[in-house]
Amino acid sequence: MAKALKQMLASQLGVELESSPAGLMVIDPGGMTVESNEAFRKDLREKAGGARMRLIHNRTARVAVREMEYAGDVEAFSALLTGPSAVVYGGEGPIPIAKVVKDWAKKHKKLVVKAAVADGEVLLSDDAQMLAEMPDLQQLKGMLAGLLIGAGRGIAASLQGVYGGLARVIQARLDEGGFGGAAEEAAAAAEEAPAAQAEAEAAPADEPAPAADAATADEASADDATTEGAAE
Repeated sequence: MAKALKQMLASQLGVELESSPAGLMVIDPGGMTVESNEAFRKDLREKAGGARMRLIHNRTARVAVREMEYAGDVEAFSALLTGPSAVVYGGEGPIPIAKVVKDWAKKHKKLVVKAAVADGEVLLSDDAQMLAEMPDLQQLKGMLAGLLIGAGRGIAASLQGVYGGLARVIQARLDEGGFGGAAEEAAAAAEEAPAAQAEAEAAPADEPAPAADAATADEASADDATTEGAAE
C-alpha cells in the first residue's frame, strides 16, 4: 500500500513537472518563516511569470526525476535530494526563477540551490546557480531589438553615403557644363539619322540614269547612220 501511494505521489509530481517544460530548480528553503515563505512565493509569481514552489518528499522526488528521463547526471541529481527540499517550477522557466532565488539567497543565507533542470538537462548546484547570470526572455528581446535597430541604422548610413557620393558626382558634372551638351548631341544625331537613311535609299535609284542616257545616245547615232546610208 505504501509503495503504491509513493508511486501515485511520484506520478502526480511528474505531471506537475511536465507542465514546466522549460525547466525547474530544486532548493533547500532554509527554514523560512511563514511570512518569508509567503513573500518568496509572491516574488516567484510576480517576477518569474507565475512560478510556483512546492515542498517535496525526497524519495518521491527521486522516483519522479527518474521517470522524467532528463539528460545529464540524473543519479547525482537524485543524490542531492536530501534534507529539506522544494521544487520551484512553471512560470517563465528556470532563468527568472534563478534570479528570484539569487536575490532571496542574499537575504536568507540558509537558502541553498541544490540543482536545476533547463531544457531537459540536469544542472548540478554550481551550474544551476549560473542560470541567474543569464539574460531572461525579456532581456533577450531587448538585446535583439537593439541589434536590429543598430543594423538598420548602419544600412541607412551606408545608403546615405552612397547617395551622397552620387549627388556630389552629379553636382560636379553640372558645374563642368552639365549634361546638356551630351543630350543635344544625342538629339541632333537622332534627327540626322532619318535624313541619312533617306539619302541612302534614294541613291541606288538615281545611279542608273547615266546608263539610260548613254543608251539613248547610241540609238540616235544608229539612226543617223541609217539615214546617211539611205541617202547615198
